[in-house]
Amino acid sequence: METINFWADQLAKKVIERSKKENIIPNIKCQQTPSGGKHIGNLNDVARAFFVYKSLIEQKQECTFVHTSDDRDPMKEVPKKIMDLKGKWHDSKIFDFDKYMGMPYCRIPDPFKCCNSWSEHFTKVWIHGVNELGMNPKLYSVDQLYREGKFEQYIIEIFKNIKEASKIVSEFQQTKKENYIPFDAICPKCGRYANIDSFDLKKKTVHFKCLGKMIKEKIAEGCGFEGEVSFSEGKLQWRFEWPALMCIFNTTYEPMGKDHWEGSWKSLVEIMNRIFKKEPPIPFVYEFFLVDGKKMSASKGDVFVVEDMLKIIEPEILLFFYVKRPEKQRDLELNRIFQLVDEFDFAEKVYFDIEKARSENREENYKRMYELCMHKIPKKCPKRIDYKFLATLSQLFDKETIIKKLKELGHLENVNESDLELIKKRIDLAHNWVNKYAPDEMKFEIQSEINTKFNDKEEKALKLFAKRLENKYTEEKLAEEIYNISKESDIEPKEFFKICYRLLINKEKGPRLASFILTIGREKVIEMIKKI
Repeated sequence: METINFWADQLAKKVIERSKKENIIPNIKCQQTPSGGKHIGNLNDVARAFFVYKSLIEQKQECTFVHTSDDRDPMKEVPKKIMDLKGKWHDSKIFDFDKYMGMPYCRIPDPFKCCNSWSEHFTKVWIHGVNELGMNPKLYSVDQLYREGKFEQYIIEIFKNIKEASKIVSEFQQTKKENYIPFDAICPKCGRYANIDSFDLKKKTVHFKCLGKMIKEKIAEGCGFEGEVSFSEGKLQWRFEWPALMCIFNTTYEPMGKDHWEGSWKSLVEIMNRIFKKEPPIPFVYEFFLVDGKKMSASKGDVFVVEDMLKIIEPEILLFFYVKRPEKQRDLELNRIFQLVDEFDFAEKVYFDIEKARSENREENYKRMYELCMHKIPKKCPKRIDYKFLATLSQLFDKETIIKKLKELGHLENVNESDLELIKKRIDLAHNWVNKYAPDEMKFEIQSEINTKFNDKEEKALKLFAKRLENKYTEEKLAEEIYNISKESDIEPKEFFKICYRLLINKEKGPRLASFILTIGREKVIEMIKKI
């Protein structure tokens, strides 16, 4: 379909205009630090970059999509939980990694001893999740870029204009002194970062004393070594490294969170204009989101990674969460995840003209969101079974029995093998969700013994219900019959529903009653009524 006034398409249009003006192939960039606790909130950068990249590709625009791993960043803290390559979480205390504080992640050993370094391990964990969603950016190691000399010309440019660089930073950080040099050396003796006190442009070296360095309000102790290292054995500080990376890749567009927009971005614009003599890329500012009303914190251990989410929803549905309203703060409620699934299923039906949205604008938006989330758009609308319904069935039966029940209830008519696989996968996802995140009101089990008490009027209504259940019903007809019985018994329908739920699961609320009864089986319900 033709692109519309969707946020990703609007940005793609700006990217094309900018690249034509500069006569370059546009570059879309995102980045993350492999600190070990990269959660689904950090995925905002990659997703916001990916949707624009995908829009460009759809428009036959040649472009590059890169993801840098900031593996030269210093370790500032050890996350409470860390993940192995099999997706299993571990308490980080058992590894005793505080001793590496202040060292670059690329020079810290892998706690699981399966990769060459901490950064290699956690970059693998992170990028595996990114690629599971079908985004597949080209990965670059910042450490490798330093070693290959890609930063060299920008380091030299900063050192040549050190007074101007110092002046720019002092405009944004009053704590920085006039002789501030935004570069740290990696001490060859202890491996930690140290402040430099001078540089030599001819030798391409910096001089330092390893006297300790403040890392996130903590002192990373130095070893006292004094010496020189080459430019390739150090690191530009963040305010300068970020724009240098943009120059290396000739970045046209890069998304960022509100914290960078209000902080580093303003100084970045000045550094790009006054030091590097380049125009900054097109920015896009997004709001962070909450999970169950709270911010995620790697240090506290309350984080969710892509792999966690893909245990309860399909990849395209997780992407659907990111494509919608990126400028607004949103809350991913895990105990209501079925609402996100329902909205995606509706968008899919809108795309295939099976459902209609409330307005033409909403319809276009749903169709565009669906296109951007799907790795490959099917030729016809896939058959998907309601997530909540499958969550109900997963508490009653195993997967094979659920498939059998779905066939009996007519849900699998004309279903091909591909759709059947989707349904089987969703059964597993819904089952995982019930076990881990479902609220108590959605968890239940059928009463084996009827311990619930009923008054005479309620018993009479249930006995009438048992008699009527001897007949066969479709779900729609049974729903009508339930209302008829409540009317004949002089009981409000909502009260009769409560009576039925008390009988079946000893709760006053439950799954859709008619569907639930047909799933359990009419004979089973009749048997339960006879027990009272």
